[in-house]
Amino acid sequence: MNILFVCTGNISRSFLAKAILLDEVRKNSIKGVEISSAGTGAFPGTPADPEMVKFLIDKKIPVPGHASKLVTYEDIKWADMILVMDRTHYNHIIKTWPESAGKMEMLGKYISPDHPDDEIIDPYGRSPYHYRLVQSQILLAVSNLVKAITQRKQS
Repeated sequence: MNILFVCTGNISRSFLAKAILLDEVRKNSIKGVEISSAGTGAFPGTPADPEMVKFLIDKKIPVPGHASKLVTYEDIKWADMILVMDRTHYNHIIKTWPESAGKMEMLGKYISPDHPDDEIIDPYGRSPYHYRLVQSQILLAVSNLVKAITQRKQS
């Protein structure tokens, strides 16, 4: 299963989700899962947001090497599952690659069945509160995503 995370700049949300899922896949010995990330408006080659790197270090999650990249048709073809952070990403990808519709979801839907909104806001340049909120949402969403992937692989 090939999983692609998409946000705007590919330096905060999609980077963090990828790093957490890479760690979860490793810790849980989940085989056959490949993970990538990209951005709808990325400046290629930009390093990861230092706030997200610090969060990973604090949580003792390995920090993968990273340079931002724009989402491409090759990424869309490669992915079995595309997880976007907000509706602008969803709409951009659907408009550009309509064939992606059946494999795209909002990552926020994995936060909780009771979560009132499936979007995960962009914390970049915002307050520490926004970073903490997004970090906790992505950590929880990816944890629940791992459970869903494991169930799919068992059925």
